[in-house]
This record gives sequence, C-alpha cells and structure tokens, in this order.
Amino acid sequence: MRNLRPVSRVLIPGCALFLAACSGPQSGGTGDTVRLLADDARIVAEGRTVYQQSCAQCHGDRLEGQADWRTRGPDGLLPAPPHDETGHTWHHADQMLFDLTKYGPQKYAGPGYRSTMPAYEGTLTDEEIIAVLSYIKSEWSAAIRARHDGVNAQYRQVQDELGGR
Repeated sequence: MRNLRPVSRVLIPGCALFLAACSGPQSGGTGDTVRLLADDARIVAEGRTVYQQSCAQCHGDRLEGQADWRTRGPDGLLPAPPHDETGHTWHHADQMLFDLTKYGPQKYAGPGYRSTMPAYEGTLTDEEIIAVLSYIKSEWSAAIRARHDGVNAQYRQVQDELGGR
C-alpha cells in the first residue's frame, strides 16, 4: 500500500464502505430505508440546530470539515471530512449516512477501524440524526442533490435485488 498515492488510500476504503453499505443490514433491522427530508423546512431547521450542537465542532460551522481531511494525522486518524459539496458525503446513500452517524464508521469498516467519529446511538434520536442529515443535504446545490438522489435510487435498486436485506 505504501506505493499507492494518498488519494488511493482514501478512495479504496471509501469504495469498500460503499459496497458494504449496498449489501449490509438496514438500520434497526427493520428493512426500511432511511430517506432524508431536505425540503422539509421544519426538519431542516431542527437539523441545523442539532448540527451546530453536535457536529460543527469537528465538521465546521459551514460544513467545511477539517484541513487536509484526506491525509491521516500523526495519530493515524483521518480528520473530519467536509459535508459540503467538496466532500464525499453526497456520494453515499441516505441509509449509509444514517448508519455511519448512528453506529459509527465501524458499522461498515469493522470493529478494529479507528476514527474520531463517535457513534451517536444513545446520544441523538433517529429523528435528530435524520434531521441533521436532511440539513446537510439541504445545503447542497440542486445538481449535487440530484446526483445524491441517483445514489439513493441505485442503493434501493440493489436492496430490492438482494431481497431487502
């Protein structure tokens, strides 16, 4: 791996996370797919408040993330990525974003994966997590939101083909 460019060291695990999300279990084991509500002003306003209280410290007041977020620090951990259009958040289906927020990145990367991202299960309700993610999506341009909707459509298609597991 040391001969790979730094971007490859981020993209390869990211692709693995995405593939795991496409075949992994649904949140709560219900088989339901989470859907963000970026057009619901009440939910977006709640999400903005929760984001500022629980997420902005690491991901930035304007969703900008931490500097050099693609490069591991001296501790071996990746800085918090941006949630604006410059980051990779919009590359992931709603369900995966929900699961990563609720259960932490270990949900897909495995129990040994080290990250500063906490699991918010027991800290935020499912509704608050959906509100935060809805707020984040509401800040994206129409073009990026449309691309994210395409990611969700592909995710649901894979889930349907796998029998909803």
